[in-house]
Amino acid sequence: MTKVKLLGTAVVVLVLLNIGTLAMLFTGRPGHHRPPHREGPKAVIIERLHFDAEQVKDYEVLIKKHQEAIKVQDEAMMATRSAFYHDLASTNMVKRDSMLSVIAAVQWEIEETHLEHFGKIRALCRADQLADFDALSNDLAGYFSHGKEGPPKKGE
Repeated sequence: MTKVKLLGTAVVVLVLLNIGTLAMLFTGRPGHHRPPHREGPKAVIIERLHFDAEQVKDYEVLIKKHQEAIKVQDEAMMATRSAFYHDLASTNMVKRDSMLSVIAAVQWEIEETHLEHFGKIRALCRADQLADFDALSNDLAGYFSHGKEGPPKKGE
């Protein structure tokens, strides 16, 4: 085989590989270049609780207020953590304990904000949706239990 034929064959193979790569990219096959599409918590909650249009509007207002509150609390947490780690070399244990108490208090507020948010979501539910809310609550507990990878799978 001559060098020209070998070079031509290599070019054809590389072009085919590029076309194959682009085809996989644009087909969006999971595990290749695009992750599979996942619904966000908003869509899951709307679907699982079977919210009507009015409930969805009210829920969107709740989400906005919740996000604003959590943003403020997250900023406070980050500022406190930053100060804590900045002073990590300090040997002042009283100051460390004080800063840890502040971090714990902010984390407490964040958790309370989350619980209040879910309480407000529950309040949006009609009587026929409360069983669905309870089932959703049990699944949410799965996200946070030790030794589990994410929420329970369907059928568990």
